[in-house]
Amino acid sequence: MSCAVFLNGEYDDEDFYLRQFAAAQVVVAADGGHRFLRRHGLWPALLVGDFDSLDAALVAEARAAGVEVVEHPVRKDETDGELAVAQAAARWPGEIVLLGALGGALDHIVGHVCILRGLAARGRAGRIASRGLAATVVQAPATLRLSAAVGTRVSLVALSSGVVLTLRGLEYALHGESLPADVCRGLSNRVAVAGARIELSGGQLLAMVFDGTETFSPATPAPGPVAGPAPDPVTGSPPPGSAAAGRT
Repeated sequence: MSCAVFLNGEYDDEDFYLRQFAAAQVVVAADGGHRFLRRHGLWPALLVGDFDSLDAALVAEARAAGVEVVEHPVRKDETDGELAVAQAAARWPGEIVLLGALGGALDHIVGHVCILRGLAARGRAGRIASRGLAATVVQAPATLRLSAAVGTRVSLVALSSGVVLTLRGLEYALHGESLPADVCRGLSNRVAVAGARIELSGGQLLAMVFDGTETFSPATPAPGPVAGPAPDPVTGSPPPGSAAAGRT
């Protein structure tokens, strides 16, 4: 089962988000995210928020239509998105997909990554999906198999200390190497072979694939060494552009 949570962010390709609505088994709207649904004549199963960014008439309309409405005070500790995801996680199993999570205020975008972190720490699958980007937070130990096509950009950011990565099928390969949280080494990689894998044996990682249809399928670790560019036969140094050599 998957639950789609529509947030009060940017909907840059409406057809993409309508397909996400159709693919979800359950739909939740967080405050102003409900406006996107109503623009297209759609209803969520659940509407959550303090409704400071949603007209009272739309809230009343939802109640009259039989939508369950969970209202919170404006002064509170959690964001509307956080409350909506908490409701979804408590009521329904399966993956939680955040839509309309990008655009607008940077603090809320970072907050949506925090929501993914919380889900991952509890062993719950979650991702952000937009037309050009899919993102998830991975908690070790875990292995993900990517469906993205060869050439698709992939960026990885450590969210904790102790991140240890093996990357297979990406242009910049790694084999059991550390990725510190204060470096940019994991940015701007690319899929080199179909079915690329991210194997995380330590820490917590933000994985971003620049293809909104990526679903980050769980997989088992692949056996054997990681293929990569051969070192220089004289010096033994890694070739320019390899993960071990680093980016310039």
